[in-house]
Amino acid sequence: MRTCYFLCCCVLSTFLTAQETLVVNLPYDGEDRSYRLYVPAAFDGETPLPLVFNLHGFTSNASQQEFYADMNAVADTAGFFVCYANGIDAAWNVNWDFGSTADDVGFISFLIDEISSEYPVLLDQVYSCGMSNGGFMSYRLACELNDRIAAVASVTGSMSPGYIGNCTPNRPVPVLEIHGTADPVVSYDGTANVSISVDSLLTFWANNNGCDGSTITTDLENTSLLDLCTAEKIDYQNCAASVEHYKINGGGHTWPGAPISIGVTNQDFHGSAAVWQFFQQHRLPELTNTITLTGEHAWRVYPNPGQSWLAVQHLDGPYVLELYQATGQLLQRHNSNDNQRIDLGNLPTGLYFLRIKQGALTVIRPWVKQ
Repeated sequence: MRTCYFLCCCVLSTFLTAQETLVVNLPYDGEDRSYRLYVPAAFDGETPLPLVFNLHGFTSNASQQEFYADMNAVADTAGFFVCYANGIDAAWNVNWDFGSTADDVGFISFLIDEISSEYPVLLDQVYSCGMSNGGFMSYRLACELNDRIAAVASVTGSMSPGYIGNCTPNRPVPVLEIHGTADPVVSYDGTANVSISVDSLLTFWANNNGCDGSTITTDLENTSLLDLCTAEKIDYQNCAASVEHYKINGGGHTWPGAPISIGVTNQDFHGSAAVWQFFQQHRLPELTNTITLTGEHAWRVYPNPGQSWLAVQHLDGPYVLELYQATGQLLQRHNSNDNQRIDLGNLPTGLYFLRIKQGALTVIRPWVKQ
């Protein structure tokens, strides 16, 4: 998808206020990468908010996706940050024989760290959605980065036949697919060497998420008689994590509710609003057990139990974090004023203790390495 839409990009080094877009260029893995971060009107400068990645399609870019998906308006009222990242050569690496070969999974993980170091992000509420190739990329994140991405949504995307056999999520991952049955680019029925069918896609995630195979279909009200298509919502039943599908009967390779029409575009619902409605129901499970302080001392330490890393989300003043063996031996000490992610992959499994000191306050909590 291409649109004749251009925004002049600049780098801002200062902390933005609400309802502005920050444009950042930065190096990653030997490449010059970039992203756009929308700060919603609802942001008060202090309160942590969710973060949504909204990824562009093949041959498109972040600024076009920001305009086309019209998600900023939803972010303003619902209250979440939106990151529109750029792929290398206008593409995301989703195991096609063409497009990008970049480490895009690592890049998105890097951006979570980058953005949360500057803004108060709710790290148990980080999500990814995307258009077409960006939808494929969101599914790759569900496969490989589900320790950091709580849920994903795809609009006109799928998964490549050569990759799906390598997708082995370590948990049920909530997924939403929005797709037109007359999509001429990413066929609803699949395309050899490019995409599996939408039915196969949904079956894969229903099996991964432990659904019982039954579904409930609800017809959406046909409020727009001029859009040449109708919509229905299919909900898979009795799942460990949600699997949902908006099926656009007669719909093309388009984002529902988009402000411009580049094909048969459903106007019976707003795609970005539906994506957020889905996302807001889900949290990253492993972050439910955290050490949390509020008020004067506002920070969180998670996950607990954990495996290879420990994150500190910090909002107020300098602190010291110390990690002790169960026998009392000090292993690590970290002094910081900022959010940080601590690598603990070399530790053996077992029981440890965290001591967090901030001013006159000291908190000691057990931490389990799985």
